[in-house]
Amino acid sequence: MSALAQAPALVAVSPTTRAAAVEARGLVRRYRNGRGVGPIDLDVSAGETVALMGRNGCGKTTLLRVLATVSRPQRGQVRWGGKSATAARAQLGLALDGALEDGGLTGRQATHFWCSQWVSDAREVAARTDAVLQQLTLSTAADDRVATYSYGMRRRLALAAALGHQPALALLDEPTAGLDPEGSAQLELLISERAARGYSTVVASNDARFVEAVADRVAFLDDGLLVRCASPSELLADLPRGRVAELVVDGSCDLSALRVLPGVLDVTRDGAVVVARFEGERTIAALVAAADAPGGRLRELRLRRPDLSDRFHDLTGHPLEERS
Repeated sequence: MSALAQAPALVAVSPTTRAAAVEARGLVRRYRNGRGVGPIDLDVSAGETVALMGRNGCGKTTLLRVLATVSRPQRGQVRWGGKSATAARAQLGLALDGALEDGGLTGRQATHFWCSQWVSDAREVAARTDAVLQQLTLSTAADDRVATYSYGMRRRLALAAALGHQPALALLDEPTAGLDPEGSAQLELLISERAARGYSTVVASNDARFVEAVADRVAFLDDGLLVRCASPSELLADLPRGRVAELVVDGSCDLSALRVLPGVLDVTRDGAVVVARFEGERTIAALVAAADAPGGRLRELRLRRPDLSDRFHDLTGHPLEERS
């Protein structure tokens, strides 16, 4: 039986504002170790894609589980567009960060099974199963046993199980984990198509490129609290100018020497990675020379534009992910 089918019911009432797929008010779900989420308020409108970003343990998965009716909030309310929690489950799709399908089933059988839990017409189930397997590039392996699938294929299968019945609200935990670039691109297209049909999606992901591509709004979570919720363009507009150089250094590195280089705007260190914001192409060579000075050894240089992970760092004072 699915986790959604086993979940306890939550009280749901009609939204009082614009059409919403789900609304949370004063939601709290904390564990004995203090981790979890809340208090938090969050709305997801019909046709909207919202991304949750935050460090491991910040409450992203806990929030998804509560919105999916798998976990009860300790305080607060969750509302699903006027439907009861029991009725809402037929319109929910949940893919947690894992792949738990029975290895003896084929990919088609597994997807068909989950779709049939919410769609009664057998022909419609078959059609939706074929469609989602094709969208997630699993058609050629659809009749192979799941036990033969790679991790990435199992992750795509978990997404197919969550999305096959075309839920009004999909809740996806780390959906790009294990996906190759083609798989990520297919998922972006699928989410875009869902939005065009008025379906809503909530993704928990620290994949900044993916989030910028799919999200209408991004919710930064830190220690279970909502730090900022805005569109990617609004968040990125607040970033300082310049580019970012990530220098992977063995040994010591004199950050003060990097900070005084012409064109350098800011320097921080996260483990073995020195992150420098800079302007000007000539600054790159100076950064490399300074990082490779006696006492340290430059192992790798990565250049990129500032992204949502940098904005998270600005707002919270610590990195979105530990880098090594």
